[in-house]
Amino acid sequence: MADDSFRIDGLDFLRGCAVMGILLANIVLFALPSAALFNPFTIGTHGPADLAAWLFNFLFVDGKMRALFAMLFGASILLVMESAEMDGRDGVQAHRRRMIWLLAIGLAHYLLLWSGDILVQLALCGLIATMFVRLETLNLIKLALALLGVQWLIDLSVVLPGFWLRAAAQAPGAAIQTIGHWRAYSDGLGIGSSPSIAAELAHYRGGYGQILAFRFERAIGDMVDQLFYAVPELLAFVALGMAMLKGGFLAGQWQPAQYRATWRRALLVGLVPMLGLAGWVLISGDPLAAQAATFGWSVPLRLPLAVALAALAMELAARAPDAVLLRAICAIGRLALSNYLLTSLVMTTLFYGYGAGLFGWLGRATLLPVVFVMWAIMLLWSPLWRARLGQGPAERLWRA
Repeated sequence: MADDSFRIDGLDFLRGCAVMGILLANIVLFALPSAALFNPFTIGTHGPADLAAWLFNFLFVDGKMRALFAMLFGASILLVMESAEMDGRDGVQAHRRRMIWLLAIGLAHYLLLWSGDILVQLALCGLIATMFVRLETLNLIKLALALLGVQWLIDLSVVLPGFWLRAAAQAPGAAIQTIGHWRAYSDGLGIGSSPSIAAELAHYRGGYGQILAFRFERAIGDMVDQLFYAVPELLAFVALGMAMLKGGFLAGQWQPAQYRATWRRALLVGLVPMLGLAGWVLISGDPLAAQAATFGWSVPLRLPLAVALAALAMELAARAPDAVLLRAICAIGRLALSNYLLTSLVMTTLFYGYGAGLFGWLGRATLLPVVFVMWAIMLLWSPLWRARLGQGPAERLWRA
């Protein structure tokens, strides 16, 4: 996030959209066992409305909001460094200090509030990104494509063996050990009667102390997993965000017609194959296909779709800068960290056992009104706080 003197309204609007959108992506993790993230045919899906909710998220939300977050983060790195250097400070050192404190905030958020934290990953990417902040635009784009390719290969290496394991386990005369491996794999994906889902339901319907102890036990393993399954992709979009700021895209320097032409083309490039993947999943009804489509094959398609969403938001910001709703979403973007942390606080209190205990009780479609209510809260409090007190509470703490 940039200092106020370096604010770009289009960036604030896009950041606000990303904060709202990431709740739409995360609501499944807040409210349902982890198997539901990759398998639309398990808990949380009870009919066509739930499948429609999954389809919308698959096409426009899952992975795309994280990509937007990372792109904006990359742009803000350059803006913060520029602001520091304008004040006569070392921009790289100022940025590194901010990342260390963001890492601390993220660790506290992960351990004390919610294990789906993205701040730790962003802080790590921010520290790594100091190595290529001086690259030219074209080189940043090449780096982004290379990192995204690495992430794609990693993810495919995880999901494709599931098909081979199932075929081997279901073959005549399959070894008992192979059948056992398949049962464990399918259990984790929520196929059939899943003991792991039952265990997760019992866990998150428990007390705060039980959930906290579980997070501490899993912390190191989770951090290692993030290095392989999240950081390369996020770092790719951080580099892309830097390139898009240097190219004027995220600086709001393009004409509305340029943004419109960009999002139309990018949407077509990304959406057509995504619809093909969605058709494969829904027609086959195969949880392995859903996992492969969500976690594997869709990874490179997140780039054109994230760029399309960014271009659409920048066009709207350019065409209607004084619209009431747009200004309210800009306020959400300026209080992005506070809104992100507030969302975790509200959602975990609503769904976990130490709060309302709704974990696992609502379907995907029924979760949408919860998202809409939280959006309304963001839209109400953010402009009021911004107008009266300026920086959000989390932003003030971070910048202090």
